[in-house]
Amino acid sequence: MIRTALFLLILAVPVQAGPFGLFSRRGGGSGGSQATTGGGFATAQDAANHMARIGRIGHFGGNSGYEGVGMGSTPDQAMRNCCYFGRFAIRDHGCAQGANGMWYACNRY
Repeated sequence: MIRTALFLLILAVPVQAGPFGLFSRRGGGSGGSQATTGGGFATAQDAANHMARIGRIGHFGGNSGYEGVGMGSTPDQAMRNCCYFGRFAIRDHGCAQGANGMWYACNRY
């Protein structure tokens, strides 16, 4: 009984992507690799450009499916740091370098 209650409690807690679980919730969604809707980011590249411009990762909407976001010192590292990388086929990918020299990536699955 206690295990079942604990399991249900764990399912109710939202998972958050990004360093230390921080990300913006503009555009909706619950976090982690999340379904997003609305917003002005029609492509993964649009989302990557925005993250590079503001200097932080986040889910900003504009995607009808799931997306993972990541950051790294190289474009490949940023892509591999995205949520659920390697688990699903990537249907759209974008990568951009920020003013701080870090690379920001968005994978849409």
